[in-house]
Amino acid sequence: MIEQNMRLQWESAVSIAEMGGAPEVDLHGCDVVDAEMRVERFLAESYRLGESVVKIVHGRGTGVLQDAMRRLLSNHSLVAYSRGSTNPHEQGAVMYALIANK
Repeated sequence: MIEQNMRLQWESAVSIAEMGGAPEVDLHGCDVVDAEMRVERFLAESYRLGESVVKIVHGRGTGVLQDAMRRLLSNHSLVAYSRGSTNPHEQGAVMYALIANK
């Protein structure tokens, strides 16, 4: 029950961020190595600044960056929860990550 409650809170925070205003990093033009380094720095800075949710724009392309970001975020110590956008204009091109509490 507690886990389900937390997941609902996380999902609510990400849904609010989808409406706009979340800090973002744009990975267009990056290869996987560069994108991973940029996201690592972005997550660390977002954590340091106390951000709660961040937006990662990887683009649609071939799906290589999307797969790399999914792997990175799912195993990252600074990320409590992540998922792709449900906004029709962002689907398949954007992910949101909930930053873990300090």
